[in-house]
Formats: sequence, structure tokens, C-alpha cells
Amino acid sequence: MITKITFAFLKAVKENNNLERMNKNRDLYKMERDNFFDFGTKLIEAAQKIDKNIWALSVKECTFRFNKDIRFTKDKSPYKTNFGVIIREEGKHGVDAGYYVHIEPGVCFIWWGMYMPPAPTLQRVRTYISKHYKQLQKILSTPIFKKTFGSLQWETLQNIPRWFDKNHKAGELLKMKSFFIGHNLTDKKVLQEDFLEYCIEIFKVMKPLNDFLNKAIH
Repeated sequence: MITKITFAFLKAVKENNNLERMNKNRDLYKMERDNFFDFGTKLIEAAQKIDKNIWALSVKECTFRFNKDIRFTKDKSPYKTNFGVIIREEGKHGVDAGYYVHIEPGVCFIWWGMYMPPAPTLQRVRTYISKHYKQLQKILSTPIFKKTFGSLQWETLQNIPRWFDKNHKAGELLKMKSFFIGHNLTDKKVLQEDFLEYCIEIFKVMKPLNDFLNKAIH
């Protein structure tokens, strides 16, 4: 599970992000990776009980390599400074809406929904919204949703896409490039014994949005 050692390890990686340090602390990395895998496995199993689309997933299908892809970035530090698990129908390689837990000292959160979907998927979602926007607006306006997440986030287009009426009542929703939501966490919250159960409670609030988005693309 996640402990103070997990945070200490990730903080040390951020402060000394290089191969030499990692080689000296390879055993610690493996221990903390396995601890997070244990947490991820239990989280996947719990998520399966509330979402029938989550099935037959291994933790490795839902987690990412600790090594960064530095080919196309100016930051050449070789390692990530976080652990993350994304739970959805096809794990990290899927396009469905899902659930993501991010663990990083001072920057922990639960979020997802649908983040930067490919163009064909985005078009299907927008088309579905244009016909069922009242249902989506109802989901977004429920008190528990607004208290937990606020509103949908990320970039939007300046104008409604040309395939839709420029005066469409759901115009602001049709402009969105992503449909994701976020719930910030303190490090203290992550270390509490009931953190896994807390994640599931947040997932339950998130699920109606995920169900809506996934219905749009299936």
C-alpha cells in the first residue's frame, strides 16, 4: 500500500532524477513499485464491483512505465516523479472514459472522464451530446457532483464545431476538447487507512459521467 516511504522515494527522485541515483536505489524502487501495484490491484478489484465494464484487467495493463519518454521533450530527466493507475475497459491503451488515481508528493488527485480523445471518438461524443445534452447537464448539475468535482475542465474551441447549429443550446459542451473532471487530494488523505475506500466513493460520483461518455462511443 501507499506509505510515507512512497512519498519520500518519489520526492527523492524529483530532487535527484538521474540514472546513477536510481541504480543505487533500485531495490527501493522495486519495493515501492510493488507496493503501488498491490494498491492498484485492490483498487481495480473494488472498481469492478461498481462498474461492469471493468473486468479482466491486470495492474500492469493499468499502470505506466516509470521511465519517461524523453524523445520529444526538452526535459531529459529519465524518470517520472509519480505513480498512477488508470482503470477503464482496456486499461491504459483504451479510449473509454475511466478512473485515474495520481500519487505524487503535493500533487495527488483523482480524475479522468475522457481526456483528449482522438478525433473520431470526440466527434461521436459531440454528436451524442447534441442529442442528449439535457441528460449530461443533469449529471453535471447534481449537488454531489458539483461539490466533488466542480465542472468539466480543459481546453475548448473558440466556436461550436461546424457540424452543429451555431446556436445549439449545448454549444459550450460541444466546444470541449476533453470531458474530464478532477478531485484534489492531500498527501495526508492518501496515507489514511481508508484511502482505497475513499477512491471508490469518488469513483461512484464520477461513474454517471463515464457511463454517459462511454454510451456515446459504443
